[in-house]
Amino acid sequence: MTVAKTLQRLLDWFHYARKEWMCFLAYVSMRFYGIEPTLEDVREESYSHRQHSNRNLDQAKDLDGLLSMAKDCWKRAVDRRAAVTDKCKTLLTLSSLLLGIVGVLLPKQLTFDAHWMRLLVLVSILSLLNAVALLVVFFGIGREMVIALDQENVGLDTNDLKKSLINSYLACQVSMDGRTDYLVDLFKTARFFFLTAFSLLVLLVSVNFFTQSPTGEVEKTIAELRGSPELIELLRGPKGGPGEKGDTGSEGPQGEKGERGENGKVDLSDIVDALVKDPRLEMLVKKAIESD
Repeated sequence: MTVAKTLQRLLDWFHYARKEWMCFLAYVSMRFYGIEPTLEDVREESYSHRQHSNRNLDQAKDLDGLLSMAKDCWKRAVDRRAAVTDKCKTLLTLSSLLLGIVGVLLPKQLTFDAHWMRLLVLVSILSLLNAVALLVVFFGIGREMVIALDQENVGLDTNDLKKSLINSYLACQVSMDGRTDYLVDLFKTARFFFLTAFSLLVLLVSVNFFTQSPTGEVEKTIAELRGSPELIELLRGPKGGPGEKGDTGSEGPQGEKGERGENGKVDLSDIVDALVKDPRLEMLVKKAIESD
């Protein structure tokens, strides 16, 4: 039981920490954009300045008409929520697509040498991630008022039931509008960060396109490759061992006898050595031995 309680406490702490972090992120982002919600409104994901007060319908002459108008007010609130939700879905799709493109191009086309460019790339990526996080918060499940049939409504007569339904529809409309207003501000904040990231990326790509030429990039790359000792060793390959000794070639023809020099001296030892080394002498000796 002690291990289970400890694990439960850790999970509860993680849940509340994650929730508080997302609330803090949404609160700071909306404040940065210029909207001034309270931290309690961010926690409740709805504005509390909209409050419903029951209408006094004792002097009403056309309850059916009032009930129809109350239903229309609630339906308009529902349609407004659906329109805002569709816009958030579109923005979330664009943000995810842009984030994927940045992730693919970052190791190649979005590598900048200047430090201010790298700083702007970091700011744009953080802005894009913040926009995605805010849109994910948008699709969170919040508390809203709905039409319900309570036991106290069962015993009402026709007119009193209509009066109760009129106030119930109006209360649901006010509750939905309060949450929708908060979600609209959240959508505006997410759109601001998305446009900021998109504008910065377009600016950086444009500056990089006009300031750096493809020829300069190629020459820079070639210079880096030439100065890389690892690449040179890789292209040179491993050093081979000593090769095998080749066969001795055949001896060339004997040259012509030179002219006798004047006052020349004859060295008998040189003559003997030359005769011994002459292969023809060796052949004659072999033939003489074979003939004997």
